[in-house]
Amino acid sequence: RHPAVTALALVLGQYPYFYLTVAFIQMLKAFSPAYMICFLFCLGVERPSNRVIRCVLGLSVCTCIASAGEVNFSLIGVLFMTMASCSDALRLVIAQKLLKNQKMGSFEALVYTAPACLFFMAPVALFKEIPAARKAGSFALVSEVPLLFVASAFSGFVVNVASFLLVKRTSSVSLKLITMARNGGLVLASALFFGETITALEGIGYAGLLLFFALYTVAKNQEAAAPKEHVSSAVPTDTEAVPLNDPSGFDRCDSMTDTSSEMGRDSLEKA
Repeated sequence: RHPAVTALALVLGQYPYFYLTVAFIQMLKAFSPAYMICFLFCLGVERPSNRVIRCVLGLSVCTCIASAGEVNFSLIGVLFMTMASCSDALRLVIAQKLLKNQKMGSFEALVYTAPACLFFMAPVALFKEIPAARKAGSFALVSEVPLLFVASAFSGFVVNVASFLLVKRTSSVSLKLITMARNGGLVLASALFFGETITALEGIGYAGLLLFFALYTVAKNQEAAAPKEHVSSAVPTDTEAVPLNDPSGFDRCDSMTDTSSEMGRDSLEKA
């Protein structure tokens, strides 16, 4: 299932750019974490808390505000983008189930999923991409700059391994939110340090995005620490620790010894 939805997300993710503007695409992508929460709950992988759901929805709304400057609506483009976002969300949720619930390693998951993903993408490449590339003479670029293509392939490998590692250590929602927060931080840093021009609405949206990401991080850290505190508080204590330099401790020990010896004598007399 994971390779199939991965191939579907990669194929469908290209078509919205033919019908929609980049700003509107980013606006629709902002709802990917909301799709993930639904898939996590429906597939029984994880049950997000109310705090996490509120943080994710707030982050999605702030991203929409930041991307609302230019909107070019196209029903076909919106349908392609919705299917691509749902496929990508389902891909990350299944990856979390494999890596965390099924205890698979990052390289192990990549070895199993990569060939199957190639199998699902091969028909699209053979009947659509390769004929178009032949007509345009795009294969000549490979011989002109081979190192660039090798570097691109190696970068893709590193990104996939790093994504699996991050999903295994955190969650699929965390991976998506980190990506969104990174984009917002880059925009704000470019405006502050490199003189890039952004509107006031974009600044408010990206600042809110970083705020809700910080709240999400705090909520996840508190949820991770809560079970440890619960376990430590639930451990019964049969004996009371007494400092060595406390004289009353010896008195209590002597009284306990006397009580036990009296009970032993009573049992012998009855016998």
